[in-house]
Amino acid sequence: MATWVIQSNKIKTSQTLLLIEALSRLGEPFVDVAVDTETGLLTEVPEELGTDLIPYGSTYLVKVAQQLGWRHLFFDEEKFNVAAWLKNRPDMLNADAKISTIAAVRRDIGPLLMMHPVDLFIRPTRDLKDFAGHVIKTDEFARWADRLAVGDCEFDDTLEIAVSVVKPIQMEWRYFIVDGQIVTGSVYRHGGQPLRQRELDGEVLAEAQTMADIWLPHPCCCMDLALCGGELRVVEFNGLNASGFYDHDVEAFAKAVSAYCRL
Repeated sequence: MATWVIQSNKIKTSQTLLLIEALSRLGEPFVDVAVDTETGLLTEVPEELGTDLIPYGSTYLVKVAQQLGWRHLFFDEEKFNVAAWLKNRPDMLNADAKISTIAAVRRDIGPLLMMHPVDLFIRPTRDLKDFAGHVIKTDEFARWADRLAVGDCEFDDTLEIAVSVVKPIQMEWRYFIVDGQIVTGSVYRHGGQPLRQRELDGEVLAEAQTMADIWLPHPCCCMDLALCGGELRVVEFNGLNASGFYDHDVEAFAKAVSAYCRL
């Protein structure tokens, strides 16, 4: 039986407590690990557990799981990438995204944007995020890129990013998918404002499943959808092992993942 490895610090404890409580009710085995605040290293996982492990925590834990060969890391670096999504999905919210380095955007697009300011959405192309995707104004982008050029962050201006114009979004959902099937979903934003509300509408869930059936970067993943201009679009995909919960059915999530890992 696979054992869950849950990171108990450096992430929101509300997330891990929900999962720990669900696993306890289900009788699924788990261990807590922590990132040492001084060394930045992960506390050791008992050797007797081997590699039959399911990590849940930060992207740092995902990287550790990669290095140690844990079996139940649902991740493919080539497919959890904006370029792969644009190639395989015709329905991405930011289908117009330009992929380039921060330095190149600053050099080639910056002057034009200063003449015609717009709000931009920027994010790293990779899933193991060096920074979280966010909206940024043209002049803020220029100042941010300047700071990177002098080493003001943990990454530099050679980082590959996707840049797109901000879209008007009516509602956003997060769905957890296991073996290609939606297990639980939640609204997380409505009209630009945070809203945590479990999705229970059968028609909405069926439409989301239709979206999941098109293409996924992995049979087990997290899919964020948005309603934009009356059409459902894919915002992004995230690795299931490091995606946060909103008003999700965490017990259904834990049960489905545990069962999948016993196949």
